[in-house]
Amino acid sequence: MLLGTETEYGIHAAGGELDAHDLSAAVVDACGVPATASTGDASHRVLGNGARFYVDHGHPEYATPETTSAADATLWELAGDLIVERAAAAASQRLGIPITVFKNNTDGKGNSYGYHENLLVGRATPWEALEAVLPAFLVSRVVIAGAGRVGLGTASQEPGFQLSQRADFFERVAGLDTTRRRGIVNTRDEPHADPRRWRRLHVIAGDATRIPYATWLGLGSLALVVAAIESGLAPLVRLADPIVAFRTVSRDLSLSRPLPLAGGGAETALGVQERFRDAAAALAGRVETPGATALVEAWTQTLDDLRVDPARAADRLDWAAKLQLLRGYRARGASWGDPKLAQVDLKWAQLGPGGIVGVLQDAGRLRAGADPAEVERAGREAPRDTRAFGRGRWVSEHPEAVIAAGWDGLLVRDPAGGLHSLGLLDPFGHTAVGAEPGASVDRLIRSHEERTR
Repeated sequence: MLLGTETEYGIHAAGGELDAHDLSAAVVDACGVPATASTGDASHRVLGNGARFYVDHGHPEYATPETTSAADATLWELAGDLIVERAAAAASQRLGIPITVFKNNTDGKGNSYGYHENLLVGRATPWEALEAVLPAFLVSRVVIAGAGRVGLGTASQEPGFQLSQRADFFERVAGLDTTRRRGIVNTRDEPHADPRRWRRLHVIAGDATRIPYATWLGLGSLALVVAAIESGLAPLVRLADPIVAFRTVSRDLSLSRPLPLAGGGAETALGVQERFRDAAAALAGRVETPGATALVEAWTQTLDDLRVDPARAADRLDWAAKLQLLRGYRARGASWGDPKLAQVDLKWAQLGPGGIVGVLQDAGRLRAGADPAEVERAGREAPRDTRAFGRGRWVSEHPEAVIAAGWDGLLVRDPAGGLHSLGLLDPFGHTAVGAEPGASVDRLIRSHEERTR
């Protein structure tokens, strides 16, 4: 298993004359962790923890390093939240204007920005199998992984609340584009690894969530379903119209509306999720998959709680927690069209001081996330069991030698001025195993060449 996430953050500055790209570039440039040098393109940095921090479509974006479990992917995503929050604070100091960043997927004015999940899939797995199975899973996964949103329609044209921030922005079942005419199944195939062996499944239909438990459950369930597809154990549930179903699930606060199936019959989103959960349980019983048992148990408990009362999952799911909070305002007379509710929605997404999630976590109303010390460590250090370790080590220990860095390679300069292209095509190579502490630039180059012979 190899997976990671990409998060585009919303950004706002009170005052100032910078456009969205320049403002986001200022945040990236203010990154306070080990990173590649800020050269002419200050809007793209590779970090010492193996991640990337850059500007994409006018938003600061953080891509986690490659990890081998949903728990690790969640940890390095949390580290990214902290890196972005601190970079925004540093940029605020430099520019003399308050900058706020938000972990959400829409501004409520018709614009949507992405949260993308990436999984490495064996090239032997037929693409047709992925494209057949994933729509029903991704559409129904909203009940356990939706971030919740005030407003219906791409520009919040109608008052109301829905489970997903992204559902209104998808127009096709499958497609290549990520910014317009989006497909529930994205067909991009850029493996950043040996293309003969691997493809990269690029999932764009999910929401960025603030509660770590929800992030872990959403990522973990996706990883288990993909593993079930690879093993031939996934159920073939076909929705009659996945686009309509996506919106139906998102707007069904009762979780009880039936979704018409291709070929006849219907099933609720919870029922569809239970079918996929059963497949994941079968996989865990037959194939050794790290963390699978805990994920299946959490998935089961959450679905059971949602069947009884969604409020029972308000300690671990963003949409349920947000809805419970908003219903408190509604009980005091606020309508769904009240700007105060939209402000609460925005405060939920806000990183740092002023955000709601941290207050609720401190009050014990939300399930605890990772140990803060572990999050701090993940902001500085790369995972030790993927190629991210090799990439991060160069950036942390010898940043002056790194000329360029990417997912599948590095260009470095030795002390004599010679340039060396170091390939990282094997996602599971160049790990901490056998790494020599404190190695010089020359020694690291030789070691890399020895490993890749």
